[in-house]
Formats: sequence, structure tokens, C-alpha cells
Amino acid sequence: MLSGSLPGSATTFASASIGCGSAAALYLLILRPPGFAREDRSQLLRSAVGGALLLTGPLVALLLPRDLSGASVTMALALTPVVIAVAEAATDHTRETLAGRLWPGLAAIAGLLLLLTQPSLRNPAEDLLLALTPLLTGCGAVLFCSAQQSRWRLPAALVGGCIALGLGALINLATHAGGWPEMPGLAAGFDALEAVLALVALGRLSAARWSAQFAIVPLLVVLEGIVLMPGSFSGRMILGLLLLALAAFALLIPPSEESRLDLRASTVHPSSTD
Repeated sequence: MLSGSLPGSATTFASASIGCGSAAALYLLILRPPGFAREDRSQLLRSAVGGALLLTGPLVALLLPRDLSGASVTMALALTPVVIAVAEAATDHTRETLAGRLWPGLAAIAGLLLLLTQPSLRNPAEDLLLALTPLLTGCGAVLFCSAQQSRWRLPAALVGGCIALGLGALINLATHAGGWPEMPGLAAGFDALEAVLALVALGRLSAARWSAQFAIVPLLVVLEGIVLMPGSFSGRMILGLLLLALAAFALLIPPSEESRLDLRASTVHPSSTD
């Protein structure tokens, strides 16, 4: 919305890289976290790689000289809960089946296919970037959540994102695919705020609950369009909205106490606590 009202503040790889680097510098300058031990370096590396994948994933379409359609990117990001479900199922040894993890993301995709124009999968470069969008975002979210919680996790993720986004800016510079924003300070500020909020939310929620945004935001946008431009409802539209709402609800609700007890009992160390 802000980029639409202020075109010069649109996100680029350069503005996102500057924003992440500035946010990391401010965090370290203001909070001054304590030093970390040598054995914590692997956790910092995990956080940095997770942040690099997570913050770069939604923006990989900027590598193209022309913009991808918003519907295509929205559908690609809606696959993020599916990627997270597969990644978590591969690393967690629980009784929860993969099907139980997958269905909310698949329901979101089904709802969007009923509501939006289906993407045209004819350009191999565009298809690759659309596939990388949820893959990088989902794997980055799982990797970031798997890192040990510490005061260094957030700045490490921001630094990793800054480096990855900076590489994207260099690629765009070499291929003339992307330019410098007209209002770099404003664009970098927006990007810094968005990156920090995304990482803070992800740190407080699980990766699956965090991914509910990729169903909630399209749902709210479609509902806003219906309110602003009322028209006739079709069965296809109603079914799509219901699927999106169901997927968002299933992803957003926290696991029940019974589920947490089941997960705890099925771990290798049954005496451990949450």
C-alpha cells in the first residue's frame, strides 16, 4: 500500500539490503548483546543462513527485468506452508502425519486458484523464480526457528539477509534488471521495518503459524475488493474464500495442549519440557 502511494519507495534488492544492514547495526548499537561462545557460532550461522533465505525468498522475482504478476507471486508464496510442513516433517520425529501438516497449505492454494487468474507456466526463468519463492522462504523460516534463541539470533538473521540481498543487487546491477529506488532512505526504512517485524513474529510464533500470513493477507485483500467494488457472488468465489479462511484458521491457531503432550511424549527425551 505504501509503495503504491509512494512509487519512489518501492522495494529493490539494494534498498532491502541497506534496510537489513541498518536494522542490524541499530540493534547491536542500542541493545549491545553480550558476547557469544565459540560453540554458539554454529547457531549464529544457522540464524544467518535462515535469515538470508527467509528475507530473500519473497523478493527473488526482482531478478527479472519485468515484474511478475501479483497473482503469480501470491500463489507462489501460498505454497510456503507446504514447504514448511515438509521441512518440519523431515526434521521432527513426531506422531503427527505429513498429511496433517500439508492440508492447510494445499487448501490455501486451492482457494487462490478459484479466486485469482492462474499463472502461465511458459517461461522457464519465471517458473524457476516462482518455485524458489516458497522454497527459500519456507526453508529459511524453519532454519531460523531451529536456531537456539539468543540475543544474537535476530541481528545474525538480518546480517545474513543483508548479504544475500546485496548479492541480488549486484546481479541486478550486472544484468540491468533492477535499479535504485527514487527515495532510497524511505524505501530502506520500510524494508528494515518489514524485515524486523517478520523476524520478531517468526521468533515468537512457530514457522507454521507464521506462514498463516500467506493465506490471511490474500483473504483480506479479496474481501476488501468485494467491499469496495460490490458485485454478484459466484459459488466459485464463495468456495475460494471459505478455503482461504479455513487454511488461515488452521495455520494460525496454536497447537492444543493435547497435541503438545503427544509431541513431547514422542520425542527422544520424553522428560524434556517445552
